[in-house]
Amino acid sequence: MNNVPLLLELEDKNNKRIELIKRFQKNIWKLDNIGEKHLSELHKFSWLSQLDIKNHKILAKNIIVEWLTKNQNYNEKNWNHLITANRLIFWICCSHFTIRNNDMVFRATITNNIVKQALHLNRNLTFIHNKLEKILVLASLILVSVTFEGNQKLFQSTIKNLSSEIKNIIDRNGFVESKNPEDQFWLLHHLILVREFLIFSQNTVPEFLDQYIQKIGDNYKGLLLSNNFLPLFNGAKNRDATEFNKFLKAKNYKFDKKTKTHSYLISKIKKFEIAVDANDPPSDLNSQNYQAGCLSFEFLYNGKKIISNCGSAHNFSGDLPYLSQTTAAHSALTINDTSSCLFQKNPLVRTFYGNSLIQKLKVYKKDLNTDKDTISIISGHNGYQKKYNTMYERKIVIHENENKLTGEELIIVAKKDLAFLNFSLRFHVTPEGKLIQTQGGDILLSVDNQGWRFKSSHPVKIEDSLYFASYDKILESKCILVEGTLKDKVNNINWALEKTN
Repeated sequence: MNNVPLLLELEDKNNKRIELIKRFQKNIWKLDNIGEKHLSELHKFSWLSQLDIKNHKILAKNIIVEWLTKNQNYNEKNWNHLITANRLIFWICCSHFTIRNNDMVFRATITNNIVKQALHLNRNLTFIHNKLEKILVLASLILVSVTFEGNQKLFQSTIKNLSSEIKNIIDRNGFVESKNPEDQFWLLHHLILVREFLIFSQNTVPEFLDQYIQKIGDNYKGLLLSNNFLPLFNGAKNRDATEFNKFLKAKNYKFDKKTKTHSYLISKIKKFEIAVDANDPPSDLNSQNYQAGCLSFEFLYNGKKIISNCGSAHNFSGDLPYLSQTTAAHSALTINDTSSCLFQKNPLVRTFYGNSLIQKLKVYKKDLNTDKDTISIISGHNGYQKKYNTMYERKIVIHENENKLTGEELIIVAKKDLAFLNFSLRFHVTPEGKLIQTQGGDILLSVDNQGWRFKSSHPVKIEDSLYFASYDKILESKCILVEGTLKDKVNNINWALEKTN
């Protein structure tokens, strides 16, 4: 089996690594100064499907033989569960380079090592704490068990494990407990991977798998924006699902768009599209990549993102992951530069438990109404109540016939002596967005030849920001900042974004 479309989302698309492989060939494993990330990608063998079947058979064989010489036995770094699972999938699916090679000795050697790696993964399943990674590991074990004879026991136990793990990662509506749109994408991807493995190997697809794929797929379709990207909420990075959606269509996977089974308020009317996060935080066991962006929104016009969030920096080091978690990294409101949820800052605790929350919020209001010309969203949370005795509500209305959206931020301060608080309201734009402030104080926004004017009832300025949504680099960006002081018990901050061309 060489099914490249099936592996497309797991494939290594870094051209520089492919050039290194072709240049150094079997000596590629001697390069220990190219960085840990590059080395882990090389050991995944997710680049194998990029090689040409006719011209690179010897190259692939030599590289794998050298890898087996150095790594045939367990070592902590190169037999990491995620690296090993990817390696098994690509070694088997790119069978023309491996288990169907004409060299029978090589075939036997690599087959024995595949089974050896699979048994290692199976023995250590309980030590895999990331639920999504565990699903991929189980997918790789199912592939091994249906590829080689005599693994029926492994197959049965892995299928049973898969059923149990899916229940632990989603709620009763089929939405991921982490509230991360990208997790929804990957979970659907991994389960379809399993289903296709079973079909290719002429095994019966369990009924539970079809049922879960349908529920998870319905929610995935409900999250998908018109540009085939997922919104940047709660740990998500830029995920272009165009090719995956083509694959789903080609394989006749049909999903119904579900918007009521999760707490993202998403609606589209003609060229206007908006997504608002109205989710309560997940449990601590599912909050590893959670971001304090409750009531933040993303706005698109004609498929182009105008207002964005900054995305997650969970794959970067240092303080960047924590910085991207803050409410300030979202198109939302902060009070006294405090996030709506408070995260654990202790490095030791974060090492073992991830981004656990020490203070959570509750969404007490959420409503979405769409008619012929208007989208109206109202939502509220109590994230600032405990520290500042403050409640926060947001109302956003899209007026399609007027080519604009308006917002009203309602901040209610409960105690008079806490009335003098500072607020900051941010509207982030993508790195390609350009902002200019007029003499009158309004902000002109240009994105992909679209012109927009932002104005507010309070002072407005342009602020530097960072964009973490890319997988391999951090980009500089800008945001619109509305700020001021809360002087009354009931405070209204009004703003408008109007199309100018």
